[in-house]
Amino acid sequence: MNQNNIMWTHILQQQKTLSYLLSKNQCDEVINQINLEQLKQIIFVASGSSLNIAKTTQKLFEETVSIKVRTYTPYQFIDSKIPEGLIIAISQTGTSSGTIRAVEKAKAARATVITITERENTPIHEMGDYYLNFMCGLEDCNAKTKGYSNSLMLLMLLAVKMAYRKGTITQTIYDEYIKEFKASIEDIAFTIDQTKAYIEKNKDWCTISHFLVVGYGRNYGTAEEGMLKILETLCILGSLCELGEFTHGFHRTIGQNSNVITILTEEYGFDEMKKINCWMEDKISRLLVIDASRGHGTDENCINVPYRPLTASALNVAVVFQVLAAALPELIGHDPNALCNEDVTELVSARII
Repeated sequence: MNQNNIMWTHILQQQKTLSYLLSKNQCDEVINQINLEQLKQIIFVASGSSLNIAKTTQKLFEETVSIKVRTYTPYQFIDSKIPEGLIIAISQTGTSSGTIRAVEKAKAARATVITITERENTPIHEMGDYYLNFMCGLEDCNAKTKGYSNSLMLLMLLAVKMAYRKGTITQTIYDEYIKEFKASIEDIAFTIDQTKAYIEKNKDWCTISHFLVVGYGRNYGTAEEGMLKILETLCILGSLCELGEFTHGFHRTIGQNSNVITILTEEYGFDEMKKINCWMEDKISRLLVIDASRGHGTDENCINVPYRPLTASALNVAVVFQVLAAALPELIGHDPNALCNEDVTELVSARII
């Protein structure tokens, strides 16, 4: 492990920052001011990793709070009619110009807005009616790790607290969720070790020039995040496919030179994913199965993640991708936090400093 790789610092801080987040009551303070009975839907507006956490938690909000959820990129939101509901705008740095413009549009339409950032005293922090913080501290690297995990946990916590306050889940079910959140945090050290052990035996993953990630269910958003993490640090082409869409064209790209990462969870599509994994084993160069099922794979191409059914192990599946993204560039002497094409960000004024 390269001590100069700042990503490791943030990855290893996650158990501490997540436990701290769970110990605070900031969600309660916001929820107590919202009329949940009159709330028609929740609308997430975010980019990059923040958008991925919204997609990962969408089903949790819908199932527990019994509410419609929609997700938008800032550009999609700005270019559409403002939907009625609670707007939740997320930006880790709090300076995303697209998200700022989206919040401005929401406020002009007199919508209620919760803003969520890592950093206080930023434009997005100051624009909302209510505010929540990632509570992970600053993360000074390109590929976000603890920021992703803390914001994922924050949204999951917000969902079950809303549901409990609304009365759509019981105290027993609420307690089960909190227990699983805590267990998932405890699982992180094991997940890091499992992933490091896999990389040690499969160092050739650092030589790939392209890869495909296949996900489904709650972890389709995690698959998007995984693709983003690896392409950000290895600076190579990555693609993404939802399991049900795999046989609608993506299967035609599979061949001897393919590098594929799949996520296996006990959700709708579990049996199909197992069949496709078996089908690919002898057809492609590299197959990695992130297995979060009860059975757990014994093959050398598996990284096992503890089975957490209420959340589909989403937190620790994401940690696998974080470790891959931090470790693989090191094997070729590349700094995963090195600047690359930063002039594009300046070209379109993606951030307001």
